[in-house]
Amino acid sequence: MKNLELWHVNVRNLVTNSEDQLATFCYGHGEGNFTGELYSCSHNLIVSNFDEDGAVKWTKDLNELASPENSPVNVTYLSLSNALCVGLANGELYTISELGTSCELAGVCQAGLLAMEWSPDQELLVLVTKDMNTILMSCTFDPIHETTILDHEFGEKQFITVGWGKKETQFHGSEGKQAAKLKTEISGDVDANNAVKISWRGDGNLYAIGFLMDGIRRFKVFDREGHLQYTSEKQPGLEANLSWRPSGNVIATTQKINDNYVVAFFEKNGLKHGGFDIPVDAQTEVQDLAWSSDSEIIALQCYNKGTSSHSLLLFTTGNYHWYLKQTLTFNSYQKISKIIWDNDFEVANNKKLHLVLSNGQHYTYSWIWNINHSRGKCSNDDAVVVVIDGKKALATGFRQTVVPPPMASLEIESNSSVNSVHFAPDKKDDNDHDPNTFFVCTTDNKLQFYRQTEKFPLKYELFKTLTLEKYNFPFQYYNWFWLNTDTIICSEVDNNNSYFISEYNIKSGEITKINTESLPEPVVRIEPHPNESSAAYLQLINGDIMLYTLGGSMEPQDVSFSVACPTFNVINVSDEIHFLSLTHKGTLYLDDEKILNNVSSFFVHTHFLLLTTLQHVLLCVELTPSGLNALKVYQKNESSDVYKRKIERGAKLVIAVPNETRTVFQMPRGNLEGIQPRPLSLKIIGEYLDNCKYYEAFDLMRKQRINLNLMYDHDPEKFEKSIDIFLEAIQNNTWLSLFLSDLENADVTKSMYSSSYVDKKGEKRDSSSKIQRICETIRTHLMKRPDKDTKILPIITTYVKMNNVEALESALTVIKDLKTKETSSKLPVSSDEALKYLLYMVDVNQLFDVALGMYDFDLVLLVANKSQKDPKEYVPMLNEFNGMEENYKRFSINKLLKRFTRAVECLAKCGQDKNDELKTFVKYHSLYREALRLFTNGDAIYNEIAEDFGLHLRLQKQYTEAGIIYERANNIEKAIECYKDALEWELVVKLLCTRSKDEQSIVCWELANGLKDEKRHGEGLTLLEQFCNDKAEIVKYAIESRQFKSALRLCSMYKLSELKDDQLLPAVMEEYTNLQELIERNWGTFTKHRDRLFIVRETKRNAPEIDISYANKDSDLYSDAGSTVASSNSRSSGRTFRSSKNRRKHERKVASLKEGSQYEDVALVMALHNLITSTFELRLQARELNTALSCLNKDHEAFLLQKCLEKLLKEMKDSFKDIWTNELVIEATNAAIAALNVPEGCSVLPQGIGSLEPHMRIAPIIQDISWKLDGLN
Repeated sequence: MKNLELWHVNVRNLVTNSEDQLATFCYGHGEGNFTGELYSCSHNLIVSNFDEDGAVKWTKDLNELASPENSPVNVTYLSLSNALCVGLANGELYTISELGTSCELAGVCQAGLLAMEWSPDQELLVLVTKDMNTILMSCTFDPIHETTILDHEFGEKQFITVGWGKKETQFHGSEGKQAAKLKTEISGDVDANNAVKISWRGDGNLYAIGFLMDGIRRFKVFDREGHLQYTSEKQPGLEANLSWRPSGNVIATTQKINDNYVVAFFEKNGLKHGGFDIPVDAQTEVQDLAWSSDSEIIALQCYNKGTSSHSLLLFTTGNYHWYLKQTLTFNSYQKISKIIWDNDFEVANNKKLHLVLSNGQHYTYSWIWNINHSRGKCSNDDAVVVVIDGKKALATGFRQTVVPPPMASLEIESNSSVNSVHFAPDKKDDNDHDPNTFFVCTTDNKLQFYRQTEKFPLKYELFKTLTLEKYNFPFQYYNWFWLNTDTIICSEVDNNNSYFISEYNIKSGEITKINTESLPEPVVRIEPHPNESSAAYLQLINGDIMLYTLGGSMEPQDVSFSVACPTFNVINVSDEIHFLSLTHKGTLYLDDEKILNNVSSFFVHTHFLLLTTLQHVLLCVELTPSGLNALKVYQKNESSDVYKRKIERGAKLVIAVPNETRTVFQMPRGNLEGIQPRPLSLKIIGEYLDNCKYYEAFDLMRKQRINLNLMYDHDPEKFEKSIDIFLEAIQNNTWLSLFLSDLENADVTKSMYSSSYVDKKGEKRDSSSKIQRICETIRTHLMKRPDKDTKILPIITTYVKMNNVEALESALTVIKDLKTKETSSKLPVSSDEALKYLLYMVDVNQLFDVALGMYDFDLVLLVANKSQKDPKEYVPMLNEFNGMEENYKRFSINKLLKRFTRAVECLAKCGQDKNDELKTFVKYHSLYREALRLFTNGDAIYNEIAEDFGLHLRLQKQYTEAGIIYERANNIEKAIECYKDALEWELVVKLLCTRSKDEQSIVCWELANGLKDEKRHGEGLTLLEQFCNDKAEIVKYAIESRQFKSALRLCSMYKLSELKDDQLLPAVMEEYTNLQELIERNWGTFTKHRDRLFIVRETKRNAPEIDISYANKDSDLYSDAGSTVASSNSRSSGRTFRSSKNRRKHERKVASLKEGSQYEDVALVMALHNLITSTFELRLQARELNTALSCLNKDHEAFLLQKCLEKLLKEMKDSFKDIWTNELVIEATNAAIAALNVPEGCSVLPQGIGSLEPHMRIAPIIQDISWKLDGLN
């Protein structure tokens, strides 16, 4: 679908003497010379070197050295040695170097030379002498091999036949068997050209020599050592032209067969392999042909004997068809001397063609691929693409159809060859041309304008033809561009290589030049201004961009590309102009910033930018500031804002239909593929939904398999308000049911389609009840419609989608109503159809159970008839149910359906006869609460169920709840027992009010002892004070509970002062001794662990570094020393701990304080943390004890205890920074993070320091409390 478009034309006038008739030429790139230079040798043996301006750089006269009556055969520039090699007809080989000052005779062939050619790598030289011998020489002119080319030997790779495939055994169709006996004799042509041609394959491993033998043109193929490999088959009408395609698959020559003039292709084995016709008349002959260095273009140099004029035909291939892409016709006085394709390694020069005329003019034409398509951005643009094929313009409208090349929707034929195609600008008002209108520029200096008359099938008509002024050389006027309705502009170059931009008015039916402005550099691309129809952006060959306004105003832009880009586009994003360009090497620029590499093509859609990459991926971003920013950072950080999908290898963008989803790619072979990228579809769907075009949106979503939840999630409020419009648009019941069945309680704009709804990321929307809300709304509106009888199936779908038993019962009720109405009138949807439809969505067994649960046996039978159930099973069951009392029948049904709560309700209604069964059923299914709600406290059955419930709760050790249930059942004894077990002494006291004092005292002491065991000393003491009379025992209880202040209070209140000295003081002193010993013991343990921790750390810090490979972990998260090293290098670093036994074993291993153990430092930190925490918790206990000591006149002991604890706490607090260092905190945190980075599904315990709990990675957090008695200091 691409055309060969002129990128740049350069004109040089070679400065030569009139006596020097140039004969042979070559083009070469010297060291440090990127533009290349032309070399020539004239018939009088004057060798010249021309610079880029056509001036003579140096010359060398070979007449002084060469033999008389000589002529040049070949000139080749040798880039490796920076020398020029000249071969003469008498056999001399000269090398000229150092700007012509050094000339050496490299060798002489005594027999003379007919042809010579260097290999592509310039390491080998092939010569053909006048005695028809071929000589292969090295780059130092040493002979390698010599052989004759006139022998009849086929070559080393001669075919071997075993009799298969003989002509006699083949099918000959209508010709019959006699065709097998015919012998085709190929006779020689006495007028055949006897010129010898040499052509190398691109890789330099093979070369072919064409020659005349016995009046027949043939060629032979030799390998790199000069050995004959193949000889071509005899073919009539072959000409002397010979060129091996650089890619190596075919050898091209020309052939006349009867009245056909063709380019014939041969394989390397000499067998013919296809070709194509040359569209010329009988008076035209092909004088030469040449392949471009990338093998994509073959150039044919033609000469017309009738008009004495030269022309150049450029052919390319696609999908096995050869297209005539360009025709360069020269004036009669312009004779082509040589055509040369540039051999530079620069990608931009792959298609640069040099033409040298006999009058000394040197033209350089650089070509690029370009897709000529319509430029509209709205729906009236049919995405028309025009392909040039000689006189034909092949047009295809991709909005209607995708036609694979070489076919097309329409063939438009002109009187002369088409060189370029140019489309009209986008239509802004009614007076503008349709964007599908285009004009073609032909070789006879005419602009032919075509407009579309029918979209499908595609038709065009010629409505205007304009004649241009005669050119001095082909493509003197190029880069035509249709700027607005009445104006076209183009680039122009004169004979002095000066460049201009010209404006033409085409309004009056004639073309009139209205303005011409000179340019500092040649224009290579022209793109329209996105907002102004009278302005365009010009990209110059040096990468600069200029804004050109009609009238000749040119304004340089701040943006400039480092190199000129063959693909160039101007876009408007949020009222800002941006420049997009793609270089020959696949670098994408946004303005002057390089944002992506390895891009093969891009296309600007109405709302999106589409890209293809060399990784065979399609990228798509919305044309918004956020989209462009996401594309800028894509190579560093792939974003969900950039849509990505894989495409076929080598696919490139052809076109994306404006305001549509179809995107067309062309494969390397030439075939087309159309896809519909998801972002384009979502954008179009969004526009449809915004305009309430629900039918169009639904149709597109269904075709593209897009989740139908988007119909609602795109704009929930609008959808709910427009529900009637939606139902009116979606008349198809199948579509409506499909929408309902696709509903989910999720917002797809925040999940699968979030990249197309970036602006909604911050919105919070509750989707938990979306299905229920939509189903109820649609059902309500459907029921109000006059055609509700036709919407039965969607109504049933709304019930099914709600996914609960009540909704299914409603659905069955609808079907039952249909069954009832069918008897009196014919309905649009029968009950049978509705039931079948319901069974598609709901399992028949589930539906059978629902119908049975409705207690409607007619409905049950209706469902059962549609199932695979055996009537022998369900009919007896139904009969059995019919024989039961109504409530007991319902109980039996609910029991069968495992609806036990309803079963209890039904069984409770059966009366007292069924109480035993009720109790058994409730007890078996633990439905006590449900059963109790059905009865009152006075009922006997209530008390019986409550007794069972209480026992059940006691077995579950829920004593408080059991006590409450017993109390409700008036079983006070069991209630007290349960409360006692729960230590709910207030509730026990509440029930003991009516009991005797002694009984109350006994129960209270039992409760108090239980509270003491649970260390609820204060509550136990309160209980005894209120309900017990033995004051001495109460004081003893307070002393045993270590409630010293309460004991002092009770001794004073009860006037039991003797107990102070006998029991209270000894108990306080015992507590003092125990606490003092605990403090001293903690102090010793703390000092020991702290000092040991410092030693362990110092040892590991001084240990030699160990090279550790961290499997599946980030080594940057680990320090070079410490527990992390040991843990990561341990044998168990990759083990999982699935059983609790192994887990406990691992925890004991980590917490081991054994000296020299693997995790000793970790265990020490854990032990110190626990020790410090427990020590600081002694502060309140010490305050209580000191208060009691002071009250008992033991001030000295109180002082010692407070001082000792104070010193220990200060010592611990001062050591925090030494124990929990910054390195420890960071290392432990990073190690714990690294331990989490394990493959999904694995269960790996953190190792070493990573196993520390978060609160142990830092020093203990100590709350300041007032615990000291200042009077003791």
